[in-house]
Amino acid sequence: MPLYASESIGPVNSRSHSKDRSPAVTPQGTFKISPAPMSANGRRAERAAVRGRARFREVGCNPFEVELFDLSATGFRMATFGRPQVGTHIWVNLPGLQALEAVVRRADGNDFGCEFVQPLHPSVAKHLQTALR
Repeated sequence: MPLYASESIGPVNSRSHSKDRSPAVTPQGTFKISPAPMSANGRRAERAAVRGRARFREVGCNPFEVELFDLSATGFRMATFGRPQVGTHIWVNLPGLQALEAVVRRADGNDFGCEFVQPLHPSVAKHLQTALR
């Protein structure tokens, strides 16, 4: 199962598209979607400082509360006394949403940067950023 939009995700017809974010057919009959363009600060989505709680769990473990510090459509930063390893798949329940799968990408003491496997819709991210300020 692909984890990133840039990985191959399935067969399509033989038409190729020319727009930057449109699918491009590979010789194997699969296509790749280019990642969102980077902003001036090197991010794919606007990040906002937030203050809120979420429920976090690793596969096979009980959930517990974590503190959220920033949030974007593509990921979030949390503080927890748990010690998930970089690369670990986790599940996070943000306020008002179902459990979302994410991957731990960065660890710094008790702070962890995580990337959503499926990015949030920009309007959902904006709503949460506003609600959690």
